[in-house]
Amino acid sequence: MKPRLQLFLLLFAMQTLGLSAGSFVETMSDGWRFHRGEAPVEVAEALFDDSGWDEVRVPHDWAIAGPFDPAADGGTGKLPWQGEGWYRRTFDLPDGHGDRRVTLDFDGIMAFPVIYINGREAGSWDYGYTGFRIDATPHVEWGKPNTIAVHVDTRRWGSRWYPGAGIYRKVILTVSEPVHIARHGVQIRTNGDELAGIPPNVVTVATRVANHLEEQAMIRVQVRLLDPEGSEVAASEESVTVFPERERTVSQVLEVAGVRRWDVDDPVLYTAQVTLSQGGKPTDQTDVQFGFRTFAFTADDGFHLNGSRVQLYGVNLHHDLGPLGAAFNRRAAERQLEIMQSMGVNALRTSHNPPAPEVLDLCDRMGILVWDEVFDKYDATAGRPDLQPPLPEFGRRHIREMVLRDFNHPSIVVWSTGNELTGEDAVEGINPARVQMMADFVREIDDSRPVAQGCHIQGLVDGKNFAGLDLGGWNYDRRYMNYRRQWPHRPIIYSESASTVSTRGYYEPDLPLRRIDRSPTLQVSSYDLNSADWADVPDREFALMEQDRFVAGEFVWTGFDYLGEPTPFGDDARSSYFGIVDLCGHPKDRFYLYRSHWRPEETTVHILPHWNWPGRVGRNVPVFVYTNGDSAELFLNGKSLGLRRKAERPKHPQNLALDGRASASSESEGRPAAAAVDGNLNSLWSAAANDRSASFRLDLGGIVGIQRLVIDTDAKENAYAYTVEASADGLNWKPIVAKPTRPYPKWNGPTRAFHDVDTESRYLRLTFSESTQGHHPGLREFAVYDRKSDNDYYDVTYDYRLRWNEVAYAPGQLKAIAYRDGRAIGEAMVETAGEPVALRLTTDRSRLSADGEDLAFVTVEAVDAKGRRCPLADNQVTFEVSGAGRLNATGNGNPLSMESFAEATQRLFFGLARGIVRADEGDGGIITVRVNSAGLVGGSLELTSAR
Repeated sequence: MKPRLQLFLLLFAMQTLGLSAGSFVETMSDGWRFHRGEAPVEVAEALFDDSGWDEVRVPHDWAIAGPFDPAADGGTGKLPWQGEGWYRRTFDLPDGHGDRRVTLDFDGIMAFPVIYINGREAGSWDYGYTGFRIDATPHVEWGKPNTIAVHVDTRRWGSRWYPGAGIYRKVILTVSEPVHIARHGVQIRTNGDELAGIPPNVVTVATRVANHLEEQAMIRVQVRLLDPEGSEVAASEESVTVFPERERTVSQVLEVAGVRRWDVDDPVLYTAQVTLSQGGKPTDQTDVQFGFRTFAFTADDGFHLNGSRVQLYGVNLHHDLGPLGAAFNRRAAERQLEIMQSMGVNALRTSHNPPAPEVLDLCDRMGILVWDEVFDKYDATAGRPDLQPPLPEFGRRHIREMVLRDFNHPSIVVWSTGNELTGEDAVEGINPARVQMMADFVREIDDSRPVAQGCHIQGLVDGKNFAGLDLGGWNYDRRYMNYRRQWPHRPIIYSESASTVSTRGYYEPDLPLRRIDRSPTLQVSSYDLNSADWADVPDREFALMEQDRFVAGEFVWTGFDYLGEPTPFGDDARSSYFGIVDLCGHPKDRFYLYRSHWRPEETTVHILPHWNWPGRVGRNVPVFVYTNGDSAELFLNGKSLGLRRKAERPKHPQNLALDGRASASSESEGRPAAAAVDGNLNSLWSAAANDRSASFRLDLGGIVGIQRLVIDTDAKENAYAYTVEASADGLNWKPIVAKPTRPYPKWNGPTRAFHDVDTESRYLRLTFSESTQGHHPGLREFAVYDRKSDNDYYDVTYDYRLRWNEVAYAPGQLKAIAYRDGRAIGEAMVETAGEPVALRLTTDRSRLSADGEDLAFVTVEAVDAKGRRCPLADNQVTFEVSGAGRLNATGNGNPLSMESFAEATQRLFFGLARGIVRADEGDGGIITVRVNSAGLVGGSLELTSAR
């Protein structure tokens, strides 16, 4: 829709209403002009000529089009998000209505916006992730054009991920009566007590009425409660006096019979229709959705919703939408949640900031529970690199904005005031007073939901640091246990779990020995056996959640890949490897592992890897199957490779050191050398404090063949340098291992190191030559094996997935048939594909709304002559969109790709690419999508848009 047409309709609507009663609200999407870079403040003047500026639609992210800078910081996505920008837009107001109030609501601007109306500064804001209101009334001119100018400056913003840049959430213009409902002015409480078994059927509707008149106003507040079908189920009216230039809160209590509860399986929503009247004429009206539900977090039995225990199967999601960047789009967010929900997700953590309000609307409608978070840290990532404004003022303002805005969402069950804060006062980290202060800011507005933080430093539990919280959110590695010991009556949530990393479509047949093993390709194998240094593979978290039933559930890091934080290749990549789904929305193999465990009632049979391995005939390619069944049989070209059952773990060779005799250069009290060969990782040999060349010696009792040493050090193994020598007689020694220290992992990492050797010896001697970060020489275990085997860290994976670790590759068909209780429940198959000959297009939906916002996600895949997807194809493809829509963005999910999302070309990444098509605003019509590639038959499809 053209901007002038929008303005005409605005005027027509206002005149039709007569502006004699009620408010007018417009979402200001089109009509914006944008300039990137520095500009004189004169650009804020109404008469400034912006005809040479770019025409943009808001929400808008100025940085997402790139270009990527390979030399830039991968942590924030290698995109040009730091800098200045200006936005301008003009709107008209009819003459003769100067007593009305005109406000602008911005849902989010990254960052530090200053708002000008007709050349005069009207307000500013200091946090990029919360919304704010500008009172434009003193600055507008009735009966004339009015100009909004917005200056955005991201240079002072700090971020650990890609934050985006610009007016990246919606802008709303409201023209209201002088007496109206205040911003976020309706709070709805449904009474009920989960633990006492009292159902919710009493509703308290608190309405804040603002009076901008110079005299007091007698106002009637009418509340009608409507059931999901729109029928009235309760009503209340109350008349009150509101003093001039004041606000007054009116609370009305209503009772509803036969309440239907909001639940994850049945998210029933009611509506509160609130109407203000003055002198018999309506002045304002709003509809607020809410739900009836009870919930409780318990210390010993997790989370309960409406009287039943519900395990939280959650994910963390950052705010970017992949190739769309930070610019919010409702359909893109809805699609993310649909994909997550199909995997079994019933909970979302908004890491680490308040989301767009539409995300919470979607969670209400879809039945997804929410951990709503206001900040990451309180310094640079909150826009306070210099710790100004003061935290009490800053924290209260933005917590108030989040809690008031989000109060009525039944999906929200936790408020969070921060994430992974340290105990350093220099960055205003955790201490008892600060934690209490931030939590109390929440409770000033809402005492019906618990307050938490995402915590990660176990030592900070000591003392009273977390006394101000209602429950503990803990990230990774079962760190919640120290909190559990010290606060046994407090509930716990696993606020970040797993941090498994993988690249969609990429496999390395040589399986890793350790979860932190890295590939020189800068991709991560999709066998799902690698994780971040501080984290674990999914199966270990599944086992913890089954064991620790006092924990309410887990939020996996992360549901989708996101821009920035490309662990473990931060110098080279531009997007993360954490996602269960890639940046463009293609599920990784891990998706089916989670689905098989989180949705046991739904049939899942998924086989990996692909079956195109040229040059590897006769060599090993491991095969995994993810299924909700208890077993599966694997067939290669019709020949059975055997049946595997869950919980059939591999047998490991005997640790020869257990029968040996240990000694050491010195021992600290209670930590003898024998503790390193007792098979118990909880015991420890530690050298004496004054031992400068600590050594450990093992006598195996006789000469044995040795193929592998497995050494668990006291702290993370990369902090130690040591040598291992072997001897047949205890007199003549030869070096067999020389291990240096390494700077990474920086914070956490495994204590276990593997050393493959080939020797026959009786004696072994380990000598420490260096230790870093203050770690003292010590061993938790020194293991000796006469043959190589898997790391027992991965034994738990056999409980949740089916593994054929040794399959000799032969081209053809690989098929798995899954069983439960002896009955076949489904099958999956991969075949060796031929050379690519054509492109095939599919779409998530073919009918769109012609509103200028709706999207279709089009998948492009290369196929062979038999229509089989070619999993190694990397052809360059070009998108062309015509008709009633346009190409909005493209991508392929490759974390290393520096191809612009704004270009019409992308290279297939392991056979796939994605085009995102936006329907034009207007009458609708046919949208034709064509994709071509040199040497291949192109593909096409048609979409339809309508009003």
